[in-house]
Amino acid sequence: MAKVVESGKTAVIAIPWLGTSFTVLSGLSFLIICMLLPMVGQAGNAMPFARQNRLAFALFVISSLALSMLAIASKLARRKADNSPLPWLSIALSATCVLLLLALFGGLLAI
Repeated sequence: MAKVVESGKTAVIAIPWLGTSFTVLSGLSFLIICMLLPMVGQAGNAMPFARQNRLAFALFVISSLALSMLAIASKLARRKADNSPLPWLSIALSATCVLLLLALFGGLLAI
């Protein structure tokens, strides 16, 4: 287990395989988001259950954002302990999820 330098105690979130697991899970979650994207597009908006489609899509984007934020937190805690590199993939995935949420709530995906 990696140790956090400031507290001197072993932090559970700084375990190396935990950050990697969160990164893999957030990547798989984003793959599902890419497959669900057509259901909030123009064809999905023409359906009578378009509201449920947007809600399901928003829940998947929020869960992917949560997983990527957990990956960032875990990898930054590990970075304090062993000076590992910045989690650029998780940061980019978080930014993409935030942009997707803004586009969804702004109505840009339904065009």
